[in-house]
Amino acid sequence: MKKHLLFLLAFLFFSNVFLSQTKIDSALNMMNVDSIHDTIKMQKLYSAISDILYSNPDSVIILSDIAIDKVNSSIDLLDSSENEILTKIYYYSTFNNSKGIAYYLLNRRSESLDMFVKNEKIARLKNDTNSILRCNNNIAVIKQGEGKSEEAFKIFKENKKLYTLVKDTGGIMLSNLNLASSFNTDSSIILMNEIISLHKKYEYESILANVYSILYSNYSDTSSPETMDYEKAMQSLDSLFHYANKQSDFSHIRIYYSIKSDINFTENKFYEALKNAEKAAKIDKEMTGLTSPDILSQLFEIHKKLKNYKKAIFYLEEMVENKDSLEKLSAKEDITKYESEKEFELKQKLDSLKHLDEIKIQQAETKAKEEEIKTQKIIEAVLFVGILLVIGFLGFVYKQLNTTKKQKLVIEEKQEEITDSINYAKRIQDAMMTSSVYLKDTLPKSFIFFKPKDVVSGDFYWIYKDQEENIFFTVADCTGHGVPGAFMSMIGTSLLNEIIIEKGIKETDKILSEMRAQIIRSLSQEDEGAQKDGMDISLCKLNMKKKTVEFSGAHNSLIHVRGEELKTYRGDHQPVGLLLGEKKPFTKHKVKLKKDDMLYIYSDGYQDQFGGAKGKKYMAAKFKKQLLKMSNKPEDQQLAILDQEFSSWINDYEQIDDVCVMGVRIS
Repeated sequence: MKKHLLFLLAFLFFSNVFLSQTKIDSALNMMNVDSIHDTIKMQKLYSAISDILYSNPDSVIILSDIAIDKVNSSIDLLDSSENEILTKIYYYSTFNNSKGIAYYLLNRRSESLDMFVKNEKIARLKNDTNSILRCNNNIAVIKQGEGKSEEAFKIFKENKKLYTLVKDTGGIMLSNLNLASSFNTDSSIILMNEIISLHKKYEYESILANVYSILYSNYSDTSSPETMDYEKAMQSLDSLFHYANKQSDFSHIRIYYSIKSDINFTENKFYEALKNAEKAAKIDKEMTGLTSPDILSQLFEIHKKLKNYKKAIFYLEEMVENKDSLEKLSAKEDITKYESEKEFELKQKLDSLKHLDEIKIQQAETKAKEEEIKTQKIIEAVLFVGILLVIGFLGFVYKQLNTTKKQKLVIEEKQEEITDSINYAKRIQDAMMTSSVYLKDTLPKSFIFFKPKDVVSGDFYWIYKDQEENIFFTVADCTGHGVPGAFMSMIGTSLLNEIIIEKGIKETDKILSEMRAQIIRSLSQEDEGAQKDGMDISLCKLNMKKKTVEFSGAHNSLIHVRGEELKTYRGDHQPVGLLLGEKKPFTKHKVKLKKDDMLYIYSDGYQDQFGGAKGKKYMAAKFKKQLLKMSNKPEDQQLAILDQEFSSWINDYEQIDDVCVMGVRIS
């Protein structure tokens, strides 16, 4: 009879607990709760799927589709951070993998292969070596099942080399397992014993069921008497049942009963063989809804030996029928769905026609009654209503004229007061920001493109030169724009003066850490219900003599252009203000410069502006390309180019945020 092997598909899901309906219900109920973060929802659903992966693959496919739909609907490439996008892509791959395993267990091999090929492409885009190896392993398993043994063996062999290179013990064990499944010789037993040795050291218990399945096949291989060891074969078979039972791995439990049936059959114990084959068939039915061909073949042979010819013929016919059952089931589902849709559509049309007739009858009766009443009262109604309308209209007009005059005076007074206040706030903000004269004295070869959205701005720039010839310059983007943003910009300017000039702190990373601490303290942000105000900032310390610049940033970046080469130094993914989570130290980048290099720092207003022919964002890549293109031109021309490009791009669209870009030429 046919030898029974099952390949381990992946290490992503190891479960040794029974199905918990409560756990699944909890995960599904959580999906529509907006206050719960998407990552937590994915983790809960992932955990629920792990528990039922091998026991209920049909439900795994349904739950995985729900998870993938949620991932797809929550990924917003414009609004999500890089880390959020990577996390969502990780879960997309994870749930694809669970579907691939479930399809494999249901003998839907082509759909399983599609899932693993998709994940392999994603892994290559992320340059994730471990994920590529896992996907290749799964693809090879399916290819081997399709009879493409040479292709599969080549992949298994190459995977083992790579797993050994990166010292991945689990990967080495998996490769041994799959390589061993290709042999019927001593080589297979050597590979299996190596896995057991590694298991004792690292406790990869979930692999052992497959190991014992293959060991049994080799020890009991009657085609090679010199390798046969009945005692060891039976020990391996018992171990297979032990670990499969422990892990609720019904696929291997089914293999155990099938092998036991084979043994009973060989020993002419046909009733015991029948009992074990029926247990295997029952598990098949529970897992896939069908009995696999090898089990049907066993039942056919057993009943033939028992001279139960009717039963034997029954299982023979079922083998033939099951051959195309999946295709028939799929076609039947499509036909049923089409008929249901047509039936529903027809019922809707009939209901609509019936309802339309009733409405027409009611309308005709109502119209007749209304005409009768209208004829009797039309003259007196017209006169009465006409008089009331004239009187009411005259009174309304008189009242509205008086009210409008009063409201206009109040609005004009309030508007004048607000405008005066905002203009005064602008004068204060302008006074606190670095003057253009000081900018040119300190950095002669530089420019500032500063374009507030409103009268006052949430963006600001600041420059200071100390006695050691260090030039500090910064561009910051405060929370909000307009008046709220302007208040934060004044706080930021004051803190820079205090920290750098008065306290003498000169390290860029320490300056940002001190600013964060003072903003949190001064705005009482750690109190419950406090606003999470703060700023994104690029801070540089430039020394022209030493030709060096030190840079630290909060979300914002520094761009360094030398000739035709542009390099970006990214700021840390945390604001200068309260952060939900662990407050980490800011990073300090030190860059060696050369004469005629260009440095750029900027807020996100320019690259986030909507415009162009299709009303899309300008985007960071286009902005960097523009900076590189103009970097060799004089500074005043660069300013003019940025201004012209921004005006051309925005066209008739509204400016959405404050814009600030600073460029500095190294002399």
